[in-house]
Amino acid sequence: MEGSKTRARVICNPASGSGCEPDQLRRDLAEFDLDWVETREAGDATEAAGGWREGLLIVAGGDGTVNEVINGLGDAGFPDGVTLALLPMGTGNDLAATLAIPEDTSEAEETIRENRVRTLDVVRVRSERAGERFFINVATGGIGAEISAANDEEMKSRWGKLSYLRAYLEVARNFDVQEVRLTLDGEERLVRAVNIAIGNCRYTGGGWLAAPKASPEDGLLDVVVIEDGGIEEILALAPSAFMGSNYLDKEGVFSARAREIRVETSPGGLEFTADGELIGDEPADFTVIPQALKVIVGAEYTPEPEE
Repeated sequence: MEGSKTRARVICNPASGSGCEPDQLRRDLAEFDLDWVETREAGDATEAAGGWREGLLIVAGGDGTVNEVINGLGDAGFPDGVTLALLPMGTGNDLAATLAIPEDTSEAEETIRENRVRTLDVVRVRSERAGERFFINVATGGIGAEISAANDEEMKSRWGKLSYLRAYLEVARNFDVQEVRLTLDGEERLVRAVNIAIGNCRYTGGGWLAAPKASPEDGLLDVVVIEDGGIEEILALAPSAFMGSNYLDKEGVFSARAREIRVETSPGGLEFTADGELIGDEPADFTVIPQALKVIVGAEYTPEPEE
């Protein structure tokens, strides 16, 4: 019976890294009562997510599409009746890495059918340029944001998951250290930062372990600062971060946890992106929203990463 099927809206981005193929996905997901949205331009996924109040919301695309969806759900107040599911089809698929969602499409579809649901935190960020936005994964400022800009579609197409590392090596050699005032739950700290990551989840840029110990279920944000340590030290961190090693005990790395984080830098200074989308270089306030969104996770997902 049609009425017994689980309702699901599929947001399909045909422009994502490996490309969403609507006809094939419709066949693969035939057991669901499907509402189908194919994105054509920026903002389509935000609108489609914001209008969905009950049922499964399947995102067939990359991290940029996921970010649009999170903002649509956030603008709608993160409806209790919505459960998010991922079919990773981007170049990086960084949120999927934390959630242990397979990149193989058929395996990811099977993960959706298995329906392991966890309730995750999300993040609200406010700045003058961006207004109010939401993200679920990682925000980066400094070298991380410049790398996101340098790692364009041409580089992703040519280098795949290695594109972020290549962009990192190019940008790092010419990056200026920035003086930044961090306020962590009311306590101020001045840092000379090469990069700042604020993580609800762990990975960005196609596998960069930006926040090695972040848990999306602990009601806290992890902040990781790579401080002024010279270009040799900065470049030396890259292999550890891409190999999944915990580098938080390295010299020149500061890490902490907080519910609210304010970042202030001089105008034209440290610029932030959240899940790869520009926030700006104005003072920015990051606040965790605990237990905000139900999400389907993979069989190997663990909220607390292994040491």
